[in-house]
Amino acid sequence: MAMGATQEHLIWLRVLFSIALSIGIAYHGYYSRSLTRSGAALGSVVGVIIFFCGTAFGTILIAFFLSSSRITKYKYKSKVKRLHQTNIRGGSRNWSHVFASSVTAILVVLLYYSTYGIHTKFFMGKEQRYRTRLMCAYIGHFACCTGDTWASELGVLEQAMPVLITKCRRVPQGTNGAMSMSGTIASILGGAFIGAVYYFMSAQDAGKERGPNDAEIPPQWPIILLGACAGFLGSLVDSILGSLFQYSGWAASRQVIVQRPEKGAKHISGMDLLTNNQVNFLSAFATSVACGWFAPAFFDYFHETART
Repeated sequence: MAMGATQEHLIWLRVLFSIALSIGIAYHGYYSRSLTRSGAALGSVVGVIIFFCGTAFGTILIAFFLSSSRITKYKYKSKVKRLHQTNIRGGSRNWSHVFASSVTAILVVLLYYSTYGIHTKFFMGKEQRYRTRLMCAYIGHFACCTGDTWASELGVLEQAMPVLITKCRRVPQGTNGAMSMSGTIASILGGAFIGAVYYFMSAQDAGKERGPNDAEIPPQWPIILLGACAGFLGSLVDSILGSLFQYSGWAASRQVIVQRPEKGAKHISGMDLLTNNQVNFLSAFATSVACGWFAPAFFDYFHETART
């Protein structure tokens, strides 16, 4: 009975910790104008769910949010000028941005929690295939979101015009589906950053999880490589979807890229079917599924390589 009471107290402490930390981060995001009021409200809910399911999940969420917010603010006025825009909003993200970049992750962590409880084990490999799939799906999701944000925010600073991926021709900055060299590199680095965050957390826990047969524990550094691949894949899928299903037009009278058909605007690419948030959701979902599906084979390969 005492054990049950202790566990109940620990659960409530974890709930309170999750709420306090999530509200604090959301307040910071709102105060720094990275989030709107609605974005901060939904972000608090997302944070509570993710932090409660495991500190590792929450740490990756923080890494994504803080790095993306900082890069969004980086040379923001220069970005607005290059995109020929006049309305500076400060890069604030509302509830729809938060929802698109978190809904898949929430589904994954809830599935993990319902199967394994609170996340405490870091190591992944063939002995824990389903857990490996879930963890890599989560990491792949935020590697995609981070990579895409880094690519969008840093690629626009490149002097050369980006290339529309479906037509292989140069188009104005801000065209949906356009990719640049610096943006592509940024997407890979952003994904690798998320993988590295998880890797260093697992390295700290290495001494606690060594089983009787250490040879069965595969190398964990490939999670950084998986994150880099997820960052690139997510950015690629986002660009393909954007170039095909998001409208981009050039309004010569205002010298600006428009996202909806309007009188006098010259069509550049894409059908007017999806919004930017919908494309972000689909690319993150696809990347998450791909990472989760191929993760066991990915780790098995490096495991076998390490043994030979």
